[in-house]
Amino acid sequence: MRRRRPMFLALAILAAFAGLASGALVVTVKRDPAFYATTAKKTPDWDSHERSTKFLTRVLDLQNDIRAKAEWGDTFTTEELNCFFTENMGAKDGLSELLPKGFHSPRIAIEDDHLKLGLRYGEGFWSSVVWMDLKVWLVADQVNVAAVEVCALQAGGLPFGSQSILDKIGDVARESSIDVTWYRNKSNPVGLFRFFAKQPRPTSQVLTLDVKDGKLTVAGRSFLDPAPALPTGVNPPPMP
Repeated sequence: MRRRRPMFLALAILAAFAGLASGALVVTVKRDPAFYATTAKKTPDWDSHERSTKFLTRVLDLQNDIRAKAEWGDTFTTEELNCFFTENMGAKDGLSELLPKGFHSPRIAIEDDHLKLGLRYGEGFWSSVVWMDLKVWLVADQVNVAAVEVCALQAGGLPFGSQSILDKIGDVARESSIDVTWYRNKSNPVGLFRFFAKQPRPTSQVLTLDVKDGKLTVAGRSFLDPAPALPTGVNPPPMP
């Protein structure tokens, strides 16, 4: 029995270290990034509901302007975006279905020219925040194409690479008529997002896509269809 004690003791030490390592891994994965933890503390109230409604109205107005106006654009703050996310994209909210399956409660931060996007995966104790540090810019020599460089991709405090996450982003974008192609720039994946991809000959052009200092600005122009020609011999109605 005495000879077996050192072996049992070694196994006990190994088990203890394995337990510590597993515990540290869980703590690291469950560690929410600072930007997400700060915004996630805010709970919906009457003011946030009103601001969320106004934000949605502005987004719908922008969509209408793209179809009906020669020039269009708007600027949205991260506070407005997070207010909308809090109200409409929690785990039990209907709009969370727009996200990849299992993800909910997105939060966003813009620091300098970097955009940080976090989404919670799962619910309860075993949930974790998957977040990305992104750089976004319009591609100079292509029309309606934006580049998105993934500078960091992490689950909590643990870096990881997952092509499946990038593929899910592409799937969601394609549902909004945005085509996505991924490639690698050195060690970072970069996605080329082509807007109005379902239109054979797009009538709108994105001229500004600015991500800076807590604000997202988008602007452009549309080439409105001319009025249809009247049949021969038909005079236009008199102006009121």
